[in-house]
Formats: sequence, structure tokens, C-alpha cells
Amino acid sequence: MMLVLRPGVTNNRLWNPVRPPEAEWKRLRQQVLERCNHTCAGCGHRALKWMNLHHLLDSGDNTVGNLVPVCVACHAVLHVGRSLEHEVVQVWQSRMSQAEIVRTTRNGVAKGRSLLQIKKDLHLVPGPLPADSEEYANNLIRKMGSKPRAYLDEPLCAVFVNLKNWQL
Repeated sequence: MMLVLRPGVTNNRLWNPVRPPEAEWKRLRQQVLERCNHTCAGCGHRALKWMNLHHLLDSGDNTVGNLVPVCVACHAVLHVGRSLEHEVVQVWQSRMSQAEIVRTTRNGVAKGRSLLQIKKDLHLVPGPLPADSEEYANNLIRKMGSKPRAYLDEPLCAVFVNLKNWQL
């Protein structure tokens, strides 16, 4: 089960969904990971460690059908505002899809390349704001209204500048 991977923000009324008790959450998590063969719904990476769960419908619905595994990198993209705040990503324009940027970055890291070296090879173009500006996320929050999520306009994408858990 794949999801379209785009940098976005979640409406603040959905930031802290109520989770079931810990034992139930662990059971749900295991079911979702097994159903999806421990494979990220955003980029297709398979890993037994470091997978997060993401709500498809951006709601408090904690059913197996509304949850998918996402790797740490894809989860950082899906929550670009928090990732900008923590200086994990920058926002640039690219002809590559966001999933392709994640895969290219992961492959580069696996070959021992730095994030700076990888970034130089992505042929990026500056966006309308500075690459590290949290205004990208703030603008999305202002225009989303009551919608559950808002996304950066393509060809804007998240490029990694400081992510440690690449689950290799």
C-alpha cells in the first residue's frame, strides 16, 4: 500500500491523536508492519527497525486499515513543519519526486556519502523562500482552514540536511 509522498503539515487539532493503551498500540503496530511486510508506504524501503506508523486519513482512527508504516525519512517529509523546526530538512524545488529524493539520499548514505554531497547532486533550485524557512509550514497552516492536511505545491520538496536514523 503506497501513499503519495509530499511534504505537508497536519492540522493542529489532529496533532495529538488519542492512542489506545500501549499494549493495544503495540498489537496494532505489529499487525500493520506484518501486513505491509515492514515496507515504507512512502518510498518502498523495507526495514525491521525504525518504522513509524502514519494515519492515512489524518484522523484519530487507530484501526489497522487507517495505518501504514513509514520510514523515519518519509515521516519527516510528511511533517515538514516539525522537520524544518528541528533543522532536519530544507525546502527546495526539484524535478525529482519526493520518494525518489528519499531513495537517492538513502542510497548515497549507504555508500558513505554525506548529506551535503548528496544534496549537491540533486540539481536543486531555490524555492520562493529561504530553504530553511519555517514560513513554508506556517503558510500551509494559515491556508489549510479546517482541512486535515495541507501540502507544499510541487515542485517543492524536502531535502535532508540532518537526519540520523536512516535504518540501513
